[in-house]
Amino acid sequence: MAYEIYPISKKDVEKAYQLEKIGYPKEEAASRQMLVYRQDEAPELFLGCFIRSTLIGFICATRYHGTSLTGESMNMHIPNGGSVCIHSLCVAPDMRRKGVGTVLLTAFLEAVKDTQIGVDRIVLICHSNLIPLYTRVGFTLVGKSPVTHGKGKWWECELILRGNKR
Repeated sequence: MAYEIYPISKKDVEKAYQLEKIGYPKEEAASRQMLVYRQDEAPELFLGCFIRSTLIGFICATRYHGTSLTGESMNMHIPNGGSVCIHSLCVAPDMRRKGVGTVLLTAFLEAVKDTQIGVDRIVLICHSNLIPLYTRVGFTLVGKSPVTHGKGKWWECELILRGNKR
């Protein structure tokens, strides 16, 4: 299947929001307003995966000055921050387990390396069942995250782009 990866436009944010609502429990899903904010502030870090112009998945992130993803980093974008914080990776239910998440992550990592000057690392938090997805594309498990966001435990992963590990 031919996937097309490109930045989400303003008109596609609503479609991304619908995927977000399906993909995450209510207490974990980003609000429509937060996705609009992320697209406005960091459109180059909000990529969609499309088949024939239909959004089937997306990944969005912002930059932050800290070295870990925190509650604060989930609500802001600091354009010259040294860390890229991935907030959502969502794939339509009927397209899961078909490599879409891996394709999105791989394209996103390449885009960050190619376009984001001054980024030292990419960080994210995930539930334990998703750790293998992230480690397969190069992330390292850091450990349990102190972030409280909805139910369940979160685990922090990072990918160092340059410089020393923390």
